[in-house]
Amino acid sequence: MTRSAPNPPAKQGPSPEFSIVRVGEELLLAAAQRLVSQSLKDRISAARRLIASAPEHGIDLSYIWASIEPTELGKRPAAVRQACLAVPGSGRTAMIFMSEPSPNADGAGAPAHVLETAREERIALLNAIAAHFSQSPGEPVRVLQALPEPGDAWAETAFRGAGFLCVGDLEYRRKALSPAEHKPTSKRIDWPAGIRVVPIASLPQEERDPLLLRVLEETYVDTRDCPELCGVRATSDILASHYATGVFDPALWFIVFVQDAKAKEVAAGCMLLNRVPEQRALELVYVGLSKPARGRGIGAKLMELAMLRAAEPRIDAITCAVDCRNEPALRMYERFAFGALGRRRAFVRRVGGMSSG
Repeated sequence: MTRSAPNPPAKQGPSPEFSIVRVGEELLLAAAQRLVSQSLKDRISAARRLIASAPEHGIDLSYIWASIEPTELGKRPAAVRQACLAVPGSGRTAMIFMSEPSPNADGAGAPAHVLETAREERIALLNAIAAHFSQSPGEPVRVLQALPEPGDAWAETAFRGAGFLCVGDLEYRRKALSPAEHKPTSKRIDWPAGIRVVPIASLPQEERDPLLLRVLEETYVDTRDCPELCGVRATSDILASHYATGVFDPALWFIVFVQDAKAKEVAAGCMLLNRVPEQRALELVYVGLSKPARGRGIGAKLMELAMLRAAEPRIDAITCAVDCRNEPALRMYERFAFGALGRRRAFVRRVGGMSSG
């Protein structure tokens, strides 16, 4: 696919036209050089390593788009100015990776018109990727996601310019297990009165997904974790993403049951843990409670349960990500000595109609 940039806004300085192309074999190495860190001295070797390792990590490099000079369309090799990679994943999503500023081209200190042109090119690349997935019914992607660092203004302006929605800053946290915490124990959780927590492994197979979908939707009501995401993705797609994170084990997914005013037991929350073997970690994929179950100390008890389940030989830590605005969750993680690892700013863009269940 080739097209020119759509009507760039008027600005001072030269504004060369550029073309957007889907990268083929002849441009792959040049595009990969733009996708690796631009601070590396030997970007060619890094690009070759990216190309060689991509299949091992399930990355299809045919989903790279690049901006080039129109006059270079018939030349080999053409110079790649900007590049953008989409990595389709579970739950009909694709993660977006975009070329960072080049010190010799559009890096810090470059003229304003150069920076603006680079922004326009990135926006055009993002729009081209969105158009591809929107116009390809066979492609299992309905939402584009990106996680730039909070200080990457060059990325943020491009994502916003291409219609991406910022859904919050995520803080990544990790709790290393002490020798005492790492030993299996027969300790039992003292749940509050009227609370029962069971693994989904104890439920009939046909009941699990319908129950999980209903519980997830109820926990999203007035959530403090990226509330902007509500309505962007179908709950069935979110559940599919949870299943695909790390290694799923039904013995590590828990449903919280509470007794209502009529002493009837209803599902009111869940905690989903998956193993991540390459990190020797247990990831807290999701934890949430519906409104009637909040403020009763259940969240802290669920964290105690997570610590107990992490006490196995191949697990050294528990990891999680949390919206920086979610103060109750942050306080709980602090209480359990989860240290902060870093932050990312989350952006999403829907590229088709609302995904159906």
